[in-house]
Amino acid sequence: MPIPIIRRLVFGILVAGCFISCFTPLQSQEYRIVYDIRSPFQRITVVDTGGGFRRMIFDGRLDGSDPIQSEMNLARPHDLALSYTRTMMSALPLAADPERILLIGLGGASMQRFLHALLPEAIIETAELDPEVHSVAVEFFAFNEDERQIVHIEDGRAFIENSRDSYNLIFLDAYSAEAIPFSLTTAEFLEAVKARLAEGGVVCANLLTGNLFFSDMLRTYAQVFPELHLVRNPSSGNTLLIALDQRSGLTVEAWAEKAEAFENAHPTGLDLPRIIRRGAAEIRIPVRAKILRDKIAGKMADFVNEPGDHHRCAAAGTAARAGKPIASGLQTERQMPQP
Repeated sequence: MPIPIIRRLVFGILVAGCFISCFTPLQSQEYRIVYDIRSPFQRITVVDTGGGFRRMIFDGRLDGSDPIQSEMNLARPHDLALSYTRTMMSALPLAADPERILLIGLGGASMQRFLHALLPEAIIETAELDPEVHSVAVEFFAFNEDERQIVHIEDGRAFIENSRDSYNLIFLDAYSAEAIPFSLTTAEFLEAVKARLAEGGVVCANLLTGNLFFSDMLRTYAQVFPELHLVRNPSSGNTLLIALDQRSGLTVEAWAEKAEAFENAHPTGLDLPRIIRRGAAEIRIPVRAKILRDKIAGKMADFVNEPGDHHRCAAAGTAARAGKPIASGLQTERQMPQP
């Protein structure tokens, strides 16, 4: 692949974090550090705010500019404090029967707690790379495993490729402190994800709109899945991509009606029909958008490790060459929720 295209892909991956930093600044407020540890993958910091929220931060500078990986309302720990996680729940009405759910990335386990309480018959599994993230979620984020809430400490891609189980709904929400792992964006990975879907299954991926990689990711998803839908989150740079395993001709209004029926059976308190009607967006994929393939990873690694490149580029390249994600899963938003 020509170097200019590789440069565009590398920049697209890394600018995801910059987009958050530049356009959704963390509100300045008092906080105290509750816990701070360096795992083999990243520094993990837990802070409590003066407003009654607890946050997980990866590789933070703790100067008010850090992305919030996960946030929990200490008074209502089962609430979805970050607005993009609420938007991700718009995928629920499209799953034929959400009785088995897989999440790639644990973070502070906000979606895991919410889904466990909302769907008392569902089995919720999570693949999390960093065992320290799991320990922090248990100790500081009201997360508990049981026969329905199961965590696999394993690389998310390796887990999907090695699994033989089927899932009605798969959430892809794995980021490092600044970027999405390249190994979780390729057509080969998405084919493995599609193979793990039960009939009528749905994939929901958390993407960031304002990066040069976005169109390539859309193109890659369109190569693998027969039908895609977008829901934009108005209060952050997140766009949620919904991928269906079969073509349905779904309209926004039909989706909202499915959400109303779902709310009647499983009241979420989120007003999913409103989220869908407000956020549903047309998918436009530029002609020049590329399909992302595993074979690009080694070339990216060679490029980003050129002398003078930023150390985060080098880290991304090393991970890409090894076929590993840059870091564990997380949730990325930096605005406080509206009361």
